[in-house]
Amino acid sequence: MALTDITQRANNSSGARTPTRQTTLFDALNAAQRHSNKRQRRSAPFSSSSQENTPPEGSSDQSEGKVLKRVRLESLHISVATPPTQSSVVHNIILPAPAPKSPAAQYGSLYSARSAIRLRQRQQNVPMRAVSTINRLESLVSPEARVYRLQAEEDSQIGALPLACKYSNSVGTQSRLALVDEGGMISLFDPLNSKMDVAGEDGMQPVVRWRGHDNSIFDVEWYADDTRMVTASADETCRLWDVEQQKLLGVFSGHSQTVRSVSWQHEDQHCFSSASRDGSLMMWDLRVNKAKAGDEYSYRPVNTISRAHYGLRHVGKAPRGKGSLVAGSVTAIKHLRHNANLVASVGSTSETVKYWDTRMSVPTRATELPTPAATSLLPSSTGRSRGTSSLTLDPDGTRLYSACNDNRVYVHNALLPDTPIAQLDAPEFECSSFNITTSVSPSGRHLAAGSANGSVVVWELDMYGQNSSKRRAVLQGHIKEAGCVAWYPGAEKTQLATCGDDGTMRVWDINVELADAAKADPMKRCRWGFTSVHQTH
Repeated sequence: MALTDITQRANNSSGARTPTRQTTLFDALNAAQRHSNKRQRRSAPFSSSSQENTPPEGSSDQSEGKVLKRVRLESLHISVATPPTQSSVVHNIILPAPAPKSPAAQYGSLYSARSAIRLRQRQQNVPMRAVSTINRLESLVSPEARVYRLQAEEDSQIGALPLACKYSNSVGTQSRLALVDEGGMISLFDPLNSKMDVAGEDGMQPVVRWRGHDNSIFDVEWYADDTRMVTASADETCRLWDVEQQKLLGVFSGHSQTVRSVSWQHEDQHCFSSASRDGSLMMWDLRVNKAKAGDEYSYRPVNTISRAHYGLRHVGKAPRGKGSLVAGSVTAIKHLRHNANLVASVGSTSETVKYWDTRMSVPTRATELPTPAATSLLPSSTGRSRGTSSLTLDPDGTRLYSACNDNRVYVHNALLPDTPIAQLDAPEFECSSFNITTSVSPSGRHLAAGSANGSVVVWELDMYGQNSSKRRAVLQGHIKEAGCVAWYPGAEKTQLATCGDDGTMRVWDINVELADAAKADPMKRCRWGFTSVHQTH
């Protein structure tokens, strides 16, 4: 019987009498317990077992000891103590694992349902002691066979630098790693290729490579079934691609500056959102607002939120806090899992994370600013506004990680927007540009972040998304800024891909033999990279 039914039944049992107060959940539980005791006394035979009539330890009255009776109501595990009778028996309906300390030892042999709930809440507030796995990451290595060096295209004078990499949602042999670069090229790799030839000079080679845009591509997102992907470019458009045939399916036009980030909606894969340097967020639907243009479609946004992240521009000797409002760049956008209509965004003007309802109406006046559904404000110690580089959602959708330009990664509760619940920092972590990204491992135990000094920092996370163990792993392999990072989505293998301004993409795998060889030989350590584990005091 549900708890609401028990409460309603207890309230209605009084008949025409007017109760002096409303029956609470605890009154309903005690009433249900009394009825259960009566039924047990009527049906249960007399038992003379000494174990059944033995009072529990710690009872003040040994002659009239009391026996714990444990019941299960829906998902609540509540222990209720009742005085024993000659016909009473010990009931252990649910006991998957005994508690370290019995409730009777903490509250005495007789305690109420309220005390049981309070005990359960207290036990939930104790951090879960999980086995540390950060030492395994010390064997991460990226030999030359796992390094891809970008080359400028013949028809392009732009030096090719990797800007973003993303793993597909599939695991195993069907998994693919997408890489987009400054030259507008899209490359797909087989990340689970077992070849680990440390003497190879050619490095990794893409399975397929094609031109996606005529300008730099800043972001790429896979479709749910990995048959399509959407890219965001500096040519002010997003494009939808057929991955199998490398065919253009649609062009999404509407932004007036570089598109920095895209994110698919989790429940409805016909919709995605984009963020641009023009300060706007745009929502797109593959089913509407489209027109046939040759072999592909041309799309218009279904909703636009302008000036989503704005700041103050000081003119001349304007006093502090005075100036004109200007639209800042939106650096990242992310759809939330628990609500299909909510997106989170961060910008270049502040550390604030804003949550938007994609169905909200657009302000009609040019001077009117949009109002987010919620905000997560970061307390600033210096009063100086700093921008935010990236936004990452953990696999279960409960934590948001924002990399801020104050060299910290802030942890937000995605279900309850408020001030950050924690922050992550390290001496090796430098976030001084808007190309630094973060990525959460599929288990949710590790958070990787690029750094302006070429390092990649991996924090160990607890059940609350915090670095309670104060332990981190540092990957050294890039000689310039390491921007984008991405974890392999499968649980059967630990693999991490990183991109750097040195023109390389590295794929890191756990290999104890190669890691030991790299640590012993400085030349191999320079070519293959190495990982070290640090403890923060």
